[in-house]
Amino acid sequence: MSKRVQAATGCSRPAASRIRTRVTVVLAASAAVALGVAAAGPATAAGSSTAAGPDVPRRIGTAPRVPVGGSVVGATASGTTLHLSVHLSPRDPRALADFVTAVSTPGDPLYHRYLAKGQFAAAFGPTRATVADVSQALKAAGLAPGRVSPDGLSIPVTTTVARASHAFATGFSNVRLKDGARDGTGDGTIGYLNTSAPALPARVAASVTGIVGLSDLGTVVSHHTPVRHVSEPAPATGRGPRTVAPRTYSPGLCADFTGSGLSDGTDYYSPGKLAGTYGMTSAATAGAGQTVAVFELENVDPAAVAAYQSCAGTAASVSHVYVDTAQGAGAPAGSTVDDQPVGVESALDIEDLIGLVPGASIIDYQGVDASSATDQNVLDVYQKMVTDDQAQVISTSWGLCEPVESGATANAENTIFAEAAAQGQSVVAASGDSGSSDCEPATGSASAAVDDPASQPYVTGVGGTTMTGSGGTATQKAWNSDGGGSGGGVSTRWQPTVYQGGVATTGKRAVPDVAALADPSTGYPVYFTDAAQASGPLPGIIGGTSGAAPTWAAAVVQANAATACRTNGRAGFLNDALYRAGRTDYPAGFWDVTSGNNSVFATGFTAVTGYDEVTGLGAPREAGLTTALCAPRGTAATGASTFHPLAAPRRVLDTRNGAGWGLSSHPTTKPLVAGGTAPVRIEGVAGIPGSGVTAVVLNLTVTGTTGSGSLTAWADGTTKPSTSALNWTGTGQTLAASTTVEVAGDGVVDLATNSATHLIADVQGYYTSDSTGSGYSALKPARLLDTRDATGISTTGKITDRAVSLKVRGRGGVPSGATSVVLNLTATQTVGSGYLEAYPEGATRPTASDVNWSATGTTVPNLAVVPIGGDGNVSVFVRGTSHVIADVSGYFSPAGATFRTVPPQRLLDTRKTTALGSGATLALPVAGAGSIAADVKAVVLTVTVTGTTGTGYLTAWADGTGRPTASNLNWVKGRTISNQVMVPVGSDGKVDFYTNSTTQVIADVTGYIS
Repeated sequence: MSKRVQAATGCSRPAASRIRTRVTVVLAASAAVALGVAAAGPATAAGSSTAAGPDVPRRIGTAPRVPVGGSVVGATASGTTLHLSVHLSPRDPRALADFVTAVSTPGDPLYHRYLAKGQFAAAFGPTRATVADVSQALKAAGLAPGRVSPDGLSIPVTTTVARASHAFATGFSNVRLKDGARDGTGDGTIGYLNTSAPALPARVAASVTGIVGLSDLGTVVSHHTPVRHVSEPAPATGRGPRTVAPRTYSPGLCADFTGSGLSDGTDYYSPGKLAGTYGMTSAATAGAGQTVAVFELENVDPAAVAAYQSCAGTAASVSHVYVDTAQGAGAPAGSTVDDQPVGVESALDIEDLIGLVPGASIIDYQGVDASSATDQNVLDVYQKMVTDDQAQVISTSWGLCEPVESGATANAENTIFAEAAAQGQSVVAASGDSGSSDCEPATGSASAAVDDPASQPYVTGVGGTTMTGSGGTATQKAWNSDGGGSGGGVSTRWQPTVYQGGVATTGKRAVPDVAALADPSTGYPVYFTDAAQASGPLPGIIGGTSGAAPTWAAAVVQANAATACRTNGRAGFLNDALYRAGRTDYPAGFWDVTSGNNSVFATGFTAVTGYDEVTGLGAPREAGLTTALCAPRGTAATGASTFHPLAAPRRVLDTRNGAGWGLSSHPTTKPLVAGGTAPVRIEGVAGIPGSGVTAVVLNLTVTGTTGSGSLTAWADGTTKPSTSALNWTGTGQTLAASTTVEVAGDGVVDLATNSATHLIADVQGYYTSDSTGSGYSALKPARLLDTRDATGISTTGKITDRAVSLKVRGRGGVPSGATSVVLNLTATQTVGSGYLEAYPEGATRPTASDVNWSATGTTVPNLAVVPIGGDGNVSVFVRGTSHVIADVSGYFSPAGATFRTVPPQRLLDTRKTTALGSGATLALPVAGAGSIAADVKAVVLTVTVTGTTGTGYLTAWADGTGRPTASNLNWVKGRTISNQVMVPVGSDGKVDFYTNSTTQVIADVTGYIS
């Protein structure tokens, strides 16, 4: 059974047709949660879906399928040797994901405080007991597990097909692939795969993310184009080794390039010309004190690297680490495999870095030759790069199309790259050279596909550009020429990421993240060896995203070496900072690429203003990039807080018109996708201070809903809660709910929905950690306005397209010194669609609404914090026709109590117990619950009713006091309604809920008054 190496396509279709890769099994399901470490799919008992018990075998993941075009050609020989790895889940995947987010978020106490070398296993690796249990289960199955990896994430196993078949309850089949028939070299490559998902005892299966190595049908490829010779080489026969005279460093190159008749900045880009165009430093010491590692699956040619150093006048440190191989093993550099010289990829990677960061140390991590490397060999190299933790930046120009990678391998990679992020290692990867059809070279399929590991959530995918000119006159477009183009598209495996929210509005993770020079027509000058043409190194020019990836690695190395990063900590995981910079000051850090496409084999994507699935955010602008990656640590405001109302609500997000949505200079009008996140800047906008804000009061509105769903709000950079701030039950709805959200140290809050919808966020006010604002005083809820019975108004008719004047000072316990009032506003018996707006009387009516409805006969409540006019009144404007109810529950004044934020947490969910019956009262303990202090005076809750059995209402009040006549929520049968409630707490630390109609009740806390 032979394996074949492939060099990525990109220069000419004839060359591409001769260079094919092996394909791997396609798993039926391998999706993982975005920005979380991937966990194994739901385990299924072997042979039965109903079996139970700790020793009953349970399947891990799903059964593989024979690749399209392949055919089973018999059983795999029982004595075939397998090199496997049992990959384990971190002890708490959520905690690992949260840690990565924390160390990547300015203002978080953990920002840029990464794990030190060797700390991962103790902090996040599986427990010793888990490792021991899995090892024992493997031994009991007749296997001989090796020593667990230093990070605790993998247990190696060398065995045979026969033993693996018995141990994992799976058969093995030989498969003849389509690749040989496609390139005309024979009958097609033969490999093997497991016929069922592997099984282990249920007591340990949940700790295993996958078993890598059960098939050998996958081969990663390098993403470089064929070399373009600088001059026609003489025949190799009789020629001695090529000698390049050493020269003193300068940004240019030696006569092999400058005297070739080719023009720097037109036919190729020297390191100095490229660095200058991207705003990077050109100096012999650039990158000093930093270490960058490259991933390779081939032998490096030391002679070629030495020739380049002589030509460039550099003396960069280049060392080698061999993983699952030894120095000199494998095909020698300069030899030919599949019509391509070995060592070209490693020459491009290393020499590009030497030219751009000659002061840095470069480590070549070399694995088994790609022609024979298994998935496990590939993972071993990545894992070694991470557990060694010697390099601050990791660059890989190798990959394979995502759909043909096994789920077990993808999940194992995901954990390894999360570990790198936790340690502060930046990982960049070439996005591929086949445009939007990444699988075409491997399978012949022109369907949309992206490359792994560029699509991994903890990796920065790097696409390619064509550049013309240099310096201030340079222009760029998406690379697409001579049969190759920038890889990009939308992942089929990974869910939308928080960091891409509002920028890449796709239903899955979008690729690439950034881009740089890749066109071979204007590519990278290198020295390489081709023994068929010369006995020594030759000068050449090469392209592909294989050049773009180390270029971005060099940009990050230079940022890490800058004073800002030396002061504030190295960049670490890049994507959070890159997209944050795009939302804050896009032109400063990125060179937007706005023309071209990646339609190489099929219609793909087009480069547009802002982010696109061809060049991502664009090419680097080093000064702005350094500012973004090396942001100051900052400090999150905490502690007792006072309230500052806005004179009128200010809109900070509206996905319908792009307000606060998308890149800073290029808004988008696309809705928030299902599973997507909208990061919303709070500090420094809408009249809010640039620091010191602890929480914000938002009125959130969904409109144009596409189905039932819910919305969650939380502080950016913190754990996404399982709570909700707003819920809806159908399509075409417009609903609003207010919520109080903690503001993170970076001044941002996150809004996420599980159903596609447009989203609006209006600020009603904010809290700061000082005494300059107002404090809160809770009141027993009292009705100030009800147009149905002339409460607070002289008539009983519905209100149509006009404002109602509502006296608040001196009513319901609101004193003359109150500055703002907390009203629960309800629209009921509505006609058609419409909305309510509450504002200080005498002020200009705002453009933001407080209550929205979209149908006749609805009842919709919402809490509003409204500044009080100079005459002691507020105005309630009705657009459309509706009855209006206003209940007061508290007020803000200089004499009030202070507010404290808490992470959103669920205090009540009757769905887990018993529904609250009609006419029943439920007492909920809140004092001392979760993060709430024992001396709490009032609590801020989001209360949701669902599973409603009829028309009804809910009232909340302090336990031990009389039930008020006011309501907090109102609904009609079958609706799910949410509303914010600021309710006083009884002397016994409890609040009461009453409903007149049987319903399920959920209560989530977001803060409290003490």
